[in-house]
Amino acid sequence: MTNIHLLKLNNNDADFSIIRNIRKTVFTDEIGISNSELFDQYDEICDHFIIFDGKNIAGSVRLTPIGKTIKLERMAILKEYRLKNHGKTCILQLKEYYDALGYTQIILDSIYSVSNFYKKCGFSEKGKIFRRVEIDHIRMFLVL
Repeated sequence: MTNIHLLKLNNNDADFSIIRNIRKTVFTDEIGISNSELFDQYDEICDHFIIFDGKNIAGSVRLTPIGKTIKLERMAILKEYRLKNHGKTCILQLKEYYDALGYTQIILDSIYSVSNFYKKCGFSEKGKIFRRVEIDHIRMFLVL
C-alpha cells in the first residue's frame, strides 16, 4: 500500500502553483469547467493540501471552515493516481485531522457522477441534485 502524505499550504506559498496546475488539469482540461471557476475569494482563508505519495504529487484538496463544520472542496486526483486509494486515504487523514481540531462534520458538494466514491468514504447524501458550473452535484456530509 502506498503511503500518502498531505502537505498543507496556503495560497501565498510559492508551491501554490502546483495546486493551480492540478485544478486546471482535472477541472478545466478533463471536465471542461471554466478557468474562471477554479479559484475564488475563499482560497485566501482555506486550508489547502497537496496529496503526495512519497514520490509524486497525486492531487490536491481545499477545506473551508464554517463554524464547527469543515467543507471539503475542489478535491482533484490526477488521472494516473485514480483507483489507487489515494483519495480515500486522503479523506481518512483529513477526518482524523479535523476531528482532532474539534470539527463535528465534513460537508461537500460532490459532482453527482463521483458521489459513490464519497459514499465509500462514509459520506451520506443530503437534499436534492442541483446544478453548478453546468454539472449535476449533490450535497454530502460525514459526522466526525
